Amino acid sequence: MFRYFFILLGLYFSFALAQVDDFCKAEVDLVPIFKVQGTERRSSLSGDIITVEGVVTATFFAKDSLAGFFLQDPLGDNNPLSSDALFVKATPDDFDTKILAGDYLRVKGKVLERSEFTQLDRIEALASCGYYGLLEPQIIDLPLASLSDWERYEAMIVSFANPLTVTEVYDLAHYGQVLLAGGGRLYHPNNGQDQRQNALNQILLDDASKEENPEPIPYLLADETLRLGDSVLPEGIVVNYGLDAYKLEPTRTPLFERKNKRTATPDNVGGSLKIASFNVLNYFTTLNERGADTAEEFARQEAKLVSALAAIDADILGLIEIENNGAVALAELIKALNAYLGDEVYTFAPDPPNGTGTDQIHQALIYKPAKLRLVSIRSDLDPIHDRPPVAGVFQDLEGAEQFTLIVAHFKSKGSCPVAGDTDKGQGCWTLRRAAQAAATLEFAEQLSEATSDNDVLIIGDLNSYRLEDPIKVFGQSFINLDERLPLDERYSYVYYGEAGTLDYAFASPSLDKQVTGFSIWHINSDEPRLQDYNLEFNPKALFRASPYRSSDHDPIIIGLELGQ
Repeated sequence: MFRYFFILLGLYFSFALAQVDDFCKAEVDLVPIFKVQGTERRSSLSGDIITVEGVVTATFFAKDSLAGFFLQDPLGDNNPLSSDALFVKATPDDFDTKILAGDYLRVKGKVLERSEFTQLDRIEALASCGYYGLLEPQIIDLPLASLSDWERYEAMIVSFANPLTVTEVYDLAHYGQVLLAGGGRLYHPNNGQDQRQNALNQILLDDASKEENPEPIPYLLADETLRLGDSVLPEGIVVNYGLDAYKLEPTRTPLFERKNKRTATPDNVGGSLKIASFNVLNYFTTLNERGADTAEEFARQEAKLVSALAAIDADILGLIEIENNGAVALAELIKALNAYLGDEVYTFAPDPPNGTGTDQIHQALIYKPAKLRLVSIRSDLDPIHDRPPVAGVFQDLEGAEQFTLIVAHFKSKGSCPVAGDTDKGQGCWTLRRAAQAAATLEFAEQLSEATSDNDVLIIGDLNSYRLEDPIKVFGQSFINLDERLPLDERYSYVYYGEAGTLDYAFASPSLDKQVTGFSIWHINSDEPRLQDYNLEFNPKALFRASPYRSSDHDPIIIGLELGQ
């Protein structure tokens, strides 16, 4: 019985949709679209069967797309608090009429709220009532005054007054999404660039598809990447909502412009010695732990790291997030790096006699024995440290000058405790990181006394932004070398679209006078993760054994002229 009921119901809907001309002429109670939307997040007509009219602004009927079209009242109600457009959930199989942008349609269906996105669903009748013409987009200028302002643009066709800047590309390969910002890229509020309200100054650009791992990946430029800092002027684009976020759905492919060019090598930092710090993102020879899952991934990871390390060409490198398995991981990396260079250019410092702690990762030093002699190496086993800082005393073979290099890696902001050292505006564990900074300074003082030399350089991943307490602790007696850079260059990491510095070089006052230059080489933080070694979400055809996205942190480089 129910079977025949649904057959008859389907025949009824097919008949209704076929009678397009009659439906356009029929006398019906039309509900203005702006009344459907109203001025609240949820429509007051939710659940009602209604009939609306409007102009088609965009259609999305492709496989795995939004499966519908956007309909907009061409006149509206001139109320800035209400939207004049609506999403209509329908596919070409639901009707006989071909739907194109500019068509004037009459549609009957049920008002539904999908995750607070108002739409017309379960279409009972649809007719094309002639061609109206393309609507002029509403112009948006970021930042908005309030997040609720997006509600007034919901489902409408819009353009932007000024170009927007790419500020996050993390999900580009996975979901086809790019985060855009007005007025330039976004920085973390604790990093010292500006005090913009970032939430009001950003919008997500989608690819109008529900497909994961889209092929081809949208929005890539000719060099197979899209970098943070690149720009685009979205024009003729509709405002959608889903998964708790407003987003833009393109009616035509936005044209991005390369504003942030790749460089083949870091900037010249001068001096006779070059020192670098590099968080190498869990370089593990033990597979399926924190680093590569398979031998293929490990080969890709190593190839990218070696390419980056060779291009940096530092005389000493402090490496962070190396597997803490004695000399195994270090020996493998040095073997691969020297093979790439075609000579025995680098060697590694042995583990300190007092150990490197029990964490899965540790800090390590590699250097060029033709230029430097390792005088001594030790670590600081103060229990405040999660990963003991490692210090090497080096002698310049050319001038016989010595200096001390400390490599640190402070506790991250994650894995928050339920009480105590919780997030008070600087991420969790900031009290611990501040204490680790104080302990590292005490360690530096001990080393200076032991060597009778005040020339100390502290480098590493401190998991703290520039205005946070751990950095202030260092600033009491050491000089932050990134202050030599312009404000917009002071970042080494990007998290949820906000750039900031996590990787630092602090020089003692005596050594600061011997610093010839400082640079952050933006090969990683500005790149999408589709460029990294992982096989998940990354098309194999796009893999390149290049420095770009060899890690998630940017390397920092320091130039020294000892004895000057």
